[in-house]
Amino acid sequence: MCSPLYRFLPRVFTPLLLLTLVATVPAQATEQIASAGGTLTDIIFALGAEDKLVAVDTSSTSPAAAASKASIGYYRSLSAEALIATGATSLWALEGSGPEATLTQLANTGITVKRFSKPRDLPEFYQFIAELGQLLHKDTAADALISQIKQSLPELPAEQAGAKPASALFILQASSRGIVVAGDDTVPALLFSHSAIQNLAKHSGFKPISAEFLLLNQPDLLVVPDHVAQSAGGLSAFCQLPELRLLQAAKDCRVLVMDSLLSMGMTSRIGEAVQQLYQFRQQAVR
Repeated sequence: MCSPLYRFLPRVFTPLLLLTLVATVPAQATEQIASAGGTLTDIIFALGAEDKLVAVDTSSTSPAAAASKASIGYYRSLSAEALIATGATSLWALEGSGPEATLTQLANTGITVKRFSKPRDLPEFYQFIAELGQLLHKDTAADALISQIKQSLPELPAEQAGAKPASALFILQASSRGIVVAGDDTVPALLFSHSAIQNLAKHSGFKPISAEFLLLNQPDLLVVPDHVAQSAGGLSAFCQLPELRLLQAAKDCRVLVMDSLLSMGMTSRIGEAVQQLYQFRQQAVR
């Protein structure tokens, strides 16, 4: 004959077990995202979905609140151990993330690896935002962000016939190892094109240029990301670098120092980047 206690236990533990299962399902079903790539992180925050982010890579410097998330290393050299330790269920990886062996290792552990191509022009950027909006169930926020960016871009006045456009170089490196500048198919080139600035570098991507090129092609302006200016010792020291001695723009220090992510990555602040460039152009080139 069963004790009254044993007859009572199922009535207690069965509801408790069901309650526990119900309580844990939402937590398991909620996607916990680690973001690799500053553009991805910036847009996730801009769409108001930062609560789904548990970790970011070190290139994710915008917005400042991204620093409060766990770090998984630089997006081109991710740490599988660091990412697994965050409890992320998904890695959202911008083009260039890696190494590939790490991404494969993460996928083998059951972490979903979702890859995103880097947007290379504004239409692609708008599509990128719309895709994230769908994935994050933030379609309305995505539409609003796209409209906001379009409205933030300056309306460029029509160029006067025969007027020479302002020219510039975006310098990623200036050292004894040479000078590396941004050519076509880069974010700086895109920003120049929307700021009424001609990019003198016609190669694709970021590549070194020769002293002969500098001597024959004198830009009106120089643009440099802040981490490069800081490594040189500040704006004044950058303008005095011996590698730039052939450039009159460096001698006159017609140099705009821009936030590194703002000038090299597609972010929700792209309108601000274009405004900075356009205003500097208007002030420096009379």
